[in-house]
Amino acid sequence: MIPTSLFGIDTNECNDFFNLLPELLEISEIEDPNYERMLYDTLELNGYNQIKKINEYIGFKEQNWDDEINQEIISTLEITKYPDISMIENLLSIENVDCIVLSNWLHFLKNIHPIYDEKACLALELMNLNVPYDPNDLTCYSKYVSVIEGLKLYAPAEALPEYALPRQRLLQLGLVEWYSQKMKKP
Repeated sequence: MIPTSLFGIDTNECNDFFNLLPELLEISEIEDPNYERMLYDTLELNGYNQIKKINEYIGFKEQNWDDEINQEIISTLEITKYPDISMIENLLSIENVDCIVLSNWLHFLKNIHPIYDEKACLALELMNLNVPYDPNDLTCYSKYVSVIEGLKLYAPAEALPEYALPRQRLLQLGLVEWYSQKMKKP
């Protein structure tokens, strides 16, 4: 049964994606030691030091926020429960913070939220799913989270090989690679 978040999906394209997913992951950026190190490094840090480490990894220019904003960021991220990301909307009002930054913070802090990715959104559009990419619109990122979760639930058992990475990351990397291959075909 198809999850409601996948309503209107082109099942042929979706099945094509899942059939190719193991191969797509082999040629994707799945073997990224820096990424894997980040998954564990952030677990060993506390408070805003985790955010600083993530910012450094993603190339987000460290902001000179005061302790009150730093605490708001940490508190908000801690109470955000997957897949509902509505709690983080207030963080978009902080200078230079967008859904890409927020998705990375959530991904590395909780190891479950997908990283918001433009090519992954374009791949979802190829499956007839309307998942706009707008880094400043939490509704678009929320839909992305919901659809990635729907794909995770809908995925055939053999489509998601066992890796030590979060399944949402596997799907994101697979979608990016699938989209790139589709765009190469004449």
